[in-house]
Order: sequence, then structure tokens, then C-alpha cells
Amino acid sequence: MKPLRFKSHQQGNFTVEFAIVGVFFALLLVFSADIIIKLSVKGKLERMAFSAANIIKERTELFGEDDFEVGSAQAEEAYTIVENSLTRTMSNFDSTKLGFSLHVRQGVGDTDEEDQTKIISQWSAPSGTLCQAAPPSKDLSFTTTFGRPATLYQVTLCYDTDNWYGDLIGEDFSRVSSRAVVMGR
Repeated sequence: MKPLRFKSHQQGNFTVEFAIVGVFFALLLVFSADIIIKLSVKGKLERMAFSAANIIKERTELFGEDDFEVGSAQAEEAYTIVENSLTRTMSNFDSTKLGFSLHVRQGVGDTDEEDQTKIISQWSAPSGTLCQAAPPSKDLSFTTTFGRPATLYQVTLCYDTDNWYGDLIGEDFSRVSSRAVVMGR
């Protein structure tokens, strides 16, 4: 004879299973929301890094084609443009979480080193997050048709976002960064 199974004996199982599934979906929702926020910020940073690099590059049309150095005042203006634009596009923007790094590099010819460029100018934002600016690929170091090494303008932006998922698992996934490298004229 089979033992009788009553509905009241199975109610505990359903509650435990529902709790496990609920926790799984809650973690999935937090993870997805965190990724969506970071992708949104990354897109804004990429747009601003490319725009800032082009603004710095195009100043050679105004100030002379052989003037590759970027002064502190010009770099600060580019930073202010980026900061003001991000303030308008991000509702909860905090300028203390923004990092800005500008490097102007020029090729030095064929060498065996990974970084085949020399730094002509560099500038980092005096406050905010410190961005680590990696050198561009050695494939970008070449000589132009005029026999001059190509000038590369590199802008690196980083922003510390909220760390929803990382706080749950005890890790730090808050930093989002973007780098734009533009060849000068």
C-alpha cells in the first residue's frame, strides 16, 4: 500500500523552491541593471573621448601645423568641455568620479620596443579619478608621406559608477573607462 501524500506536506517544498528561484531572479535583475548602467556610461565616455581627441587634434589647423604640444590651458579647456557635456547627459553626474588623461605622442621609428612613441605632452585632471593611459599599439607608429612621424592624440576617460553587483559578491567592478586615439594632420 502506498503512503498517503497530503498537500500540506508539500507546502514547505514549494516555499523553499520559490525562495531559491526568487533569489536567483533578484541577482539576475541586479546584474542586468548594473551592466546596463555601465554600458550606458561607457557609450557616453567613448563619445566624449573621441570628441575631445578630435578637438585637441583640430587645433593644429588653427595654431599651426607643426605645433604639436598641448598646453595646460588647452588641456584644461578640453577637460571642461567633457565635464560640462557629461553633466548635461548624465542625470547623477559627479565630477569627483571622472578621470581625464591626455597624451600627445609621436613615433620614433622602428624599434623592438612595444611602445614606439615618445610623449610630446601629457596632462591629467588635477582632481577626480586617476586614469591609467596605456600606450597605443605599435602598429599606429608610422611615418607619413611627408617623412614625418605621425602624431597621435590620445584621450583616456574613466568614471566610477555604482557597484551594485560587486557589492553583493564583494568585488569592485565600478570603474568604466574609454580611450580614443586619433592621428594628427
